[in-house]
Amino acid sequence: MSAGVSPSLEFTKRFRHHKLISKITSSVRIITSSKSTLNLLLATGIHICASGVRIVTRQFLYDRIKNEDLPNLDAKLDFLRDQLFLEKPYNENQIDTLKRSLARFKSQIKQRWIKAHYKEDNFLKYNKSWLQGTFEIPVCERSKRRKTEELRSTFEKDVIVHAAQVELGKSGKRDASNVLKDITRSPRQASKYKKAFKSSGNKQCSLTPMQALQMFIDADLTQGQYEIIRKTNKKFFPCYSRLQNAKKQCYPPQESCIITSTSAEVQLQPLMDITIKRLFVYLEEVLETLKKQERESLTIVSKWGCDGSQQSQYKQKMDSDDSDANIFQSCFVPLQLVCGDNKNTLWQNKTPSSPRFCRPIRFRFVKENNDVTEEEISYVTEAISSLIPTVIDIQGKKFVIKHKFVMTMVDGKVCNAATGTRSTSRCYICGATSKEFNNLDFTRDVNFKAVEFGISVLHARIRIFESILHLAYKLPVKKYRERKTKEEKDLEDERKKYIQARFRAEIGLIVDMPKSNFGNTNDGNTSRRFFENPGLASEITGIDYELIYRLKVILEAISSGHKIDPSKYEKYATETARLYLNKYDWHPMTPTLHKVLLHGAVIIEKALLPIGQLSEEAAEARNKHFRSYRQDFARKFSRESCNQDVFNRLILSSDPLLSSTRGVKKRKTNTFLPETRAMLVSAEPNLIESLPSSSESDSDTC
Repeated sequence: MSAGVSPSLEFTKRFRHHKLISKITSSVRIITSSKSTLNLLLATGIHICASGVRIVTRQFLYDRIKNEDLPNLDAKLDFLRDQLFLEKPYNENQIDTLKRSLARFKSQIKQRWIKAHYKEDNFLKYNKSWLQGTFEIPVCERSKRRKTEELRSTFEKDVIVHAAQVELGKSGKRDASNVLKDITRSPRQASKYKKAFKSSGNKQCSLTPMQALQMFIDADLTQGQYEIIRKTNKKFFPCYSRLQNAKKQCYPPQESCIITSTSAEVQLQPLMDITIKRLFVYLEEVLETLKKQERESLTIVSKWGCDGSQQSQYKQKMDSDDSDANIFQSCFVPLQLVCGDNKNTLWQNKTPSSPRFCRPIRFRFVKENNDVTEEEISYVTEAISSLIPTVIDIQGKKFVIKHKFVMTMVDGKVCNAATGTRSTSRCYICGATSKEFNNLDFTRDVNFKAVEFGISVLHARIRIFESILHLAYKLPVKKYRERKTKEEKDLEDERKKYIQARFRAEIGLIVDMPKSNFGNTNDGNTSRRFFENPGLASEITGIDYELIYRLKVILEAISSGHKIDPSKYEKYATETARLYLNKYDWHPMTPTLHKVLLHGAVIIEKALLPIGQLSEEAAEARNKHFRSYRQDFARKFSRESCNQDVFNRLILSSDPLLSSTRGVKKRKTNTFLPETRAMLVSAEPNLIESLPSSSESDSDTC
């Protein structure tokens, strides 16, 4: 060895023509060349990622548009979009990705431009770090081939593959490096990998019993229908006996249920225990993060109520003179799980007005009246007062959950019965009569116990819609309860038929028409469509447009599910009440209109949660479900078996675990009206989801 020459240099000179040394040296040259190119691109704000995207800084995009001679930022951003799409022939997936990225970039830069007061100096000063952030632009296959053309023409493919292996290993992707090494070892290895990948994709897994049960409930299947579906692929769908075992996990203990020929009920304590237990299975990952103090200070907040409806009479023998023509049921909906003194929310019911979480407490075949309602309220109230905290043990950790109930799933009849109000034309909150409704200066003591019942949002919408209709019928004669001549009665009837015909012809609504069995056509969906177009509603009914519009704003606010500022609501509602008196002082406000306009602010202020989350829609929807489950999913050879099947289906369809894992349907969203946003404490998000359809939320008994 020559003096002064390092051993490594001497080794390299002696073996520089060896194949292995030549491959490693070439790989190092590729990596060094690529890194120098990368550094040059980074200096200009561009980076080519191995995943097939070109990464640029937001500063790079801003520099491309700032000197364009265009009138405003929107035009410049549209120019940038057109330029990016014209640069390369992207495929469909790349186009979708680029569109989403551009939409986010456009929204962010516009917000920051507005905050900078449309001044470039302020924009650059306050958004320096944001501009250094990255933006990904897809790279088409042609660009990839062009950028690697020099490497492919200069070095052998084995050298390029070896360089890729080295870089994958250095970046921590050792599995990818080993796979690349293995599949390039021989042509057969690559074929084996390809075949194995295809066979793994064709391998069909089977549904778990819980997944199959979720499909069973979502699709409203019977056992027979499920068996027919399972015949198409017995390996994919588990047998029905496994679904039955999964069902048993959803039910409360059998000894806690009492089923008779005329009723079905479950003790509230076991029902709450199984409800929380199933919910905790869904929240297991969240619960693991709680400290001991938080685990022992949990509270679940629920709303409850009771309601009656008419049912079909079945050809089944009754043990007594009882009738199955009417049903009266009570139920509750869990809304929120909070912990600690600060009431931090661990879980929030995303669909508080949907029946998917509506748990049955009791149903009886009795007709709704004051005595039955008072008895039911007393029964449930006593059960709530006797509840003890639920204790659940998860992997040695003890969770203690207290229970809080609010009675808000009620309609006007239940409120009157609960407060002892015998007249339907009297306000159950302040005791005012119809003669006093139009006197805004008249004051009475408010019954704060009655305030806790909420606004009954669904019924409020329907009753206000009906009050506008009945006011419109009386416009030609302008008499409320005064004695009318035959000509005036005929005039009123003609006006009613005219309004009904106009609504049917122009927007397809059947308003104020009796149904064949019970109730009328004035349901939740009809009232919503009425208020969707205040202009047309005003033209057809002859009622002042501003009044209808203001009532629409109020109904939108109380049904939004967001927190409302009571003072702003009170001001807007009082102005609406005065407008009503200025236009129609000859016709007293209805009890519902009186409650919404004059007591709404107090109700909102005293409500435990935003008033829209406390609506009674879930309970109303359960009346329809009861009819459906009784007809399609229950045995008919005995009343006890029929009631057992209906009650089990009500429990199953409201199971918290199944309901939480079900996806929420994406519905058309509408922005709040400006007046509505002004009343909300926080208008974000400022989109309101469409309310559930009539199949989920409206009852024929409204």
